[in-house]
Amino acid sequence: MAKSSLLKRTIGAVLLVVAVIGGVLLHPLSYAVFFSAALVVMIIEFYRMALGRGTHTAVRVMMIMLCAAVFLASVLFKLYHVDCKWLLLAFPLLAAVMFAVLFDRQDRIDRLTVQDLSFVLVYLLLPFLITNMLMFDASGTYSPYLFIAVIVMVWMNDVGGYVFGSAFGQRKGSHKLAPDISPKKSWAGVAGCVIFTFVTTVVIYFTGFYSLKLWQWLCAAAIVVVFGIFGDLFESLLKRHYALKDSGTIVIGHGGMLDRFDGALFAIPAVTVFFILVNII
Repeated sequence: MAKSSLLKRTIGAVLLVVAVIGGVLLHPLSYAVFFSAALVVMIIEFYRMALGRGTHTAVRVMMIMLCAAVFLASVLFKLYHVDCKWLLLAFPLLAAVMFAVLFDRQDRIDRLTVQDLSFVLVYLLLPFLITNMLMFDASGTYSPYLFIAVIVMVWMNDVGGYVFGSAFGQRKGSHKLAPDISPKKSWAGVAGCVIFTFVTTVVIYFTGFYSLKLWQWLCAAAIVVVFGIFGDLFESLLKRHYALKDSGTIVIGHGGMLDRFDGALFAIPAVTVFFILVNII
């Protein structure tokens, strides 16, 4: 890779790390605002991939408003201990979306288009809602340190895959992971994911950044590796299906927000479920 390209990737990664870590540590509201903005950007990127530009504008806007409102409400309700029954107020927005779908005359809305429009509820909104479970402790107090530990593991999983994949996975005769989905993904990259993630996890454990037993951290690391790779491949499959190289251009040297958080969309919910099952959260 050219030095200029590597420099762009490094700058983009550093800026994103500072924005995410700074946002969640600064204040709960900064977390809510930053992640709401990230959610909106990812939805816009997905709709551009799936539907192109300039189609079904009203429905897109309403779906974006619905997802952002539900996520913001979930954070604020948790933060201020508001009864979650008030989330039912999202139903008028959902009804508005349904009416927009029925009466959109700009383009014919067929079954596949409806699937594309509603897919963001599962692919994007649900992982963001699950992320809230890592942000608050058992008493409902905002405590983002477990999330920070997990997102660092996810990032190092990506870094390990990139470093080992670039160094060893592009050589002649190297074994590819899923060439029909992503020709550049290799088993060497998987090895890098395993090494970087587990080393990072052991460092987190011995520094005492967050108090968990070693076996719990190692299980979390294994989940991050498996589901992080799966999330990466899933987004690659989407881009291949829609014949696109990147989901966007907002992150310097990395493409779009979806390109940068594809693994996290699968890894964080999976780790959260594990933490729930072993009574960590």
